[in-house]
Amino acid sequence: MERRIRQRLELQSTHAQQMHFKNLRRKAEEDEEEEFRQQMMAKFAEDDRIEQMNANKRRMKQLEHKRAVEKLIDDRKSQFAADRERELEERREEERMEAFRKQIIEEERQKQLREHAMRLLGYLPKGVIRDSGDLNMLGSEFKDAYSKRQIDPFDEEAWDQRR
Repeated sequence: MERRIRQRLELQSTHAQQMHFKNLRRKAEEDEEEEFRQQMMAKFAEDDRIEQMNANKRRMKQLEHKRAVEKLIDDRKSQFAADRERELEERREEERMEAFRKQIIEEERQKQLREHAMRLLGYLPKGVIRDSGDLNMLGSEFKDAYSKRQIDPFDEEAWDQRR
């Protein structure tokens, strides 16, 4: 129970940290985006002054530059989103491969149990037979023989007979 509570508290703490870092990262991206916007607007304004356009042309050029900056920002956002999606897909693929690997290992474990468990009865280390599903898979004959060799830790008579 204490371990579960500790795990839950650790998970909550980890989640809070992740949310904090996510907020910090989002804020940093927004700050970077604003700084980029200001730099680009300053650059475009300087370009306009160098060319010494008249007021009307300058206004039109500023609007055009503003649209260009917004397009650049949108392009960067879409690139970031594509990168995040690619990373997420890679993570999903790794999880699928890990699940597949575990499935193969479990199938091989069950195959080995079916082939060799009866001959190794009495020599099987703890943990090989994980649950009643493993016993049911091996059949009633094995289950009966296995249960005769096992001692219920709460059955005092069985302990007395063993002594």
